[in-house]
Amino acid sequence: MITTMAVNAQVSHKKNEAPKATEEEDGPVMFKFEPNFLHHNEKRKAEIAHTRSIIDTLDIPERKRLKLLRDLYKNGVSKRLQKALLVKNTYEDIEE
Repeated sequence: MITTMAVNAQVSHKKNEAPKATEEEDGPVMFKFEPNFLHHNEKRKAEIAHTRSIIDTLDIPERKRLKLLRDLYKNGVSKRLQKALLVKNTYEDIEE
């Protein structure tokens, strides 16, 4: 015995319905609470790029360089990073 049944879903399409205005049209909700988020994010990226270029020019072992980069990306500025970035400036008069 073989039986077949036809199943139809009841879908109603309302074409005259106006689309609802959502808050996403104005932008993400986050921008209501943090209006300068993009500016601060770009500023942080620029600071990280600058600090990374300084770390890359240092004459240090590879393992220490990787630790410094990890500190930079995770914590921002750490004690280890500050210690590595301190430069001993000694000015000597050039005798002519």
